[in-house]
Amino acid sequence: MEFPLSGIEKTIQRGTILLSSIFEEIGHSKYFVVMGISEDCIAGFFFVNSNIHPSLFNKPDQLAMQYPLKHADYSFLKYDSFLCATNILTKSRKDLGLSISKKETIIIGDLQEQHLNEVLDMVRASKLFSKIDKKKYFYP
Repeated sequence: MEFPLSGIEKTIQRGTILLSSIFEEIGHSKYFVVMGISEDCIAGFFFVNSNIHPSLFNKPDQLAMQYPLKHADYSFLKYDSFLCATNILTKSRKDLGLSISKKETIIIGDLQEQHLNEVLDMVRASKLFSKIDKKKYFYP
């Protein structure tokens, strides 16, 4: 039995962790976390990286947006990693739902509530995002 697309779309919420191969510019499957939700799209798509990219060490505003994730807290991680919350990518709910139904994207789990709240606090205070984007995606 197929799960209806609308049901798949509704399972994707703020804090949902996914693994996907839909990012052509990356060339491999990547873990990411949905941090922003609007009526028609999902935003944030903050990627999980094993290390902080060296270029960010000279960019204090971006370096401050590297949130540590511990392997002990998230069993899917092979080792301690970082959530890179420096750039907002968007995808329609429908497109992401389709990629899940095609098994290009799989739902891994959710950020722990404390971590979700801490990342949202970081994002809301950051200079990297406009007030419009913050209001649209990162507030209830």
